[in-house]
Amino acid sequence: MTSKRERLQLLLREIRLDIEDYQQLRALLRYQRSLLERRDQQALSQHNERVETLCAKLRQRAERRTEILTQLGVRADATGMQRLFHALGPQSRHTVTSLWNHLQQLVRDCQAENEVNGKLLAGQKSLLDRVLGGAQDQSEPKDYSTLNANA
Repeated sequence: MTSKRERLQLLLREIRLDIEDYQQLRALLRYQRSLLERRDQQALSQHNERVETLCAKLRQRAERRTEILTQLGVRADATGMQRLFHALGPQSRHTVTSLWNHLQQLVRDCQAENEVNGKLLAGQKSLLDRVLGGAQDQSEPKDYSTLNANA
């Protein structure tokens, strides 16, 4: 059986790993934007695999964090984290709170980067749809007999 102290140490280690990985994800999302802007589909395809792999790793760690928090007797949400913070001594509370706040900021940064990329991709798709839609209109043969019949 793992002690509460060991669970807390594991939680801290997981948060530190998340911080490193979210910093990497933020950099990957910024690079992804440059690939989107260049429309480099081959590089983008390979790059997206790296992003997906990292996101899967982050999801697994979040699931483990949920388990650890539950084992520590707190809910796996913001309220549970606050409860955990208040149960710690002043020095530990400061360290854990600082790490947690840093992680939360990185998550928000990644969400913002991803949103920008999504808008860029949606804009490119919209432009492509308009261009292809216009090309299809021009390539379709016109049936002038129905136009003259209605005149």
